[in-house]
Amino acid sequence: MIVLLYNPLSKNRKSKRVTKRLVDRFKKQNVPFRVKSLLKIKDMENYISKSAEDITFILLGGDGTINTFINNTMRIPLTHDIFIKPTGSGNDFLRSLRRYHPKRQYIMEMQHDDDSRYFVNGSGFGMDGVIAHRVNQSKRKNRFRYLYHTVRTFFSYKPSPLKVTLDGEPTTFDKAYLININNGAYIGGGMKLTPKARLDENKLDVLIVHHVSKIVLLFIFLSVYLGFHTIFTRYITYTKANEVIAESDSPQTAQCDGETFEGVRRIHIKKTDKKAKFSRLEVNPKYWP
Repeated sequence: MIVLLYNPLSKNRKSKRVTKRLVDRFKKQNVPFRVKSLLKIKDMENYISKSAEDITFILLGGDGTINTFINNTMRIPLTHDIFIKPTGSGNDFLRSLRRYHPKRQYIMEMQHDDDSRYFVNGSGFGMDGVIAHRVNQSKRKNRFRYLYHTVRTFFSYKPSPLKVTLDGEPTTFDKAYLININNGAYIGGGMKLTPKARLDENKLDVLIVHHVSKIVLLFIFLSVYLGFHTIFTRYITYTKANEVIAESDSPQTAQCDGETFEGVRRIHIKKTDKKAKFSRLEVNPKYWP
């Protein structure tokens, strides 16, 4: 039995069209299935735990849908087969999943303001969080809106001192624009921000942009889609760590998998002991002829 879990709000409600195409395909092939809106499941952990073992879940949505699913199932083991059909506006986690095909993916934890959120792709602090927040406020969400808000934020964001502690070793940057702590390679609808990141690697990829003029920063940004920006070592620090703490004297906007939190001064990122087992739907011919 296949259960289609769809998010009717994903990509401004356009995911309904993709859901309908899947439903029509399964009907034509006489494949048994059920359709369930994620908005109507009040207790996801209970719903997944009580589902029969032979059920295969197909999760339709983007990074936000995956993020919500992860946070709503952290207390239970995910033993069912879970396939993802991208219908969101970003789908950056799916890009990394398609690139490397890892059997399991690490789940990370971001602690902030006495709260914790879990994510599978990446997190940010500073300018990156502002961009994500502005994209979330947009009526239309796509890579072009991300590009627009990125350029807009370039010229309005004021860099500030940032203290970064990597595996217990502190470093201070006088003028930092952002720090990204990622598990996946992509953000913003295809920007290869951390090109060496692997979803199944037990270390976090850390990228910090600092001490750079806004004109040079704009030039560096243009090379992000190809992953060439890391050669600008004077302005970009790119490394790996097991645990990351980022602290700012002024309130910042933080984000994890696009979910944003304003007024944050400190984030603490580390990987958890739990792994997810997601697969792209297209790579399984049994369910996607």
